[in-house]
Amino acid sequence: MDILLISQVRILRDALVAALQGVDGNQVCGASSRETVEAALAAFAPALVVVDASHPETAVLVATVRGHAPEAKVVVLAAGERDEEFLAWADVGIAGYLGTDTSIAGLLSAVRRVGAGEVACPPRLTALLLNRFATRSNERADRAGIFSLTAREQEIAELLAEGLSNKLIARRLCVALPTVKNHVHSILEKWDCRSRGEAAARHRRQVQDDARPVAGKVVDLRATPVLPASGAPSRTGTMQHRVPAAFNQKAA
Repeated sequence: MDILLISQVRILRDALVAALQGVDGNQVCGASSRETVEAALAAFAPALVVVDASHPETAVLVATVRGHAPEAKVVVLAAGERDEEFLAWADVGIAGYLGTDTSIAGLLSAVRRVGAGEVACPPRLTALLLNRFATRSNERADRAGIFSLTAREQEIAELLAEGLSNKLIARRLCVALPTVKNHVHSILEKWDCRSRGEAAARHRRQVQDDARPVAGKVVDLRATPVLPASGAPSRTGTMQHRVPAAFNQKAA
């Protein structure tokens, strides 16, 4: 498997390239900056990219990889295990997330698993991701409840949330009182509510949730970085590993 390993720390990059090179037939190329990543991607199309999360240009480098090799699977290396960091990476779409205590053997195992189409990350983070997925699914299902009503039922649900009685709703909508009662009964059944007050509270909660801004700072790993005042991208490091002959043949 062709692997691109990105790290600004030379001793780490050299050690990992040496550890992965030739194992299971792997061909490994190391890069340290956006310039060297672009050069490596121009020489070959890696199936797997291992990124050192401590690199100051991680976001740019991952975006560069996505642009040149969209099918490549990304494994984040030596990342902290803070929930928000992991979830931000998960949103980008990665195949592996390895903590700071990962050994060489653990990295090799992760590479094999990702190469086989699996996902490699600590069990706790896997559980976190599944719980987040379940929570989002429940939230979507809950919000979708308002749209399961007919147009008339939605109108009546809004009036219930305003505290109007059935008689006042009938007057407001110019419909018969029995018609309003039937609609209210239908709303209670669809929303599994035991009372009109519960249905009114649910409607208000949904409206508030839809209008509430997202709290906190959004971590966007895909954001474009700010360039230096000169307008030129920063250049940190040079190509530290010669692209194997196999890659040059492919590029040719």
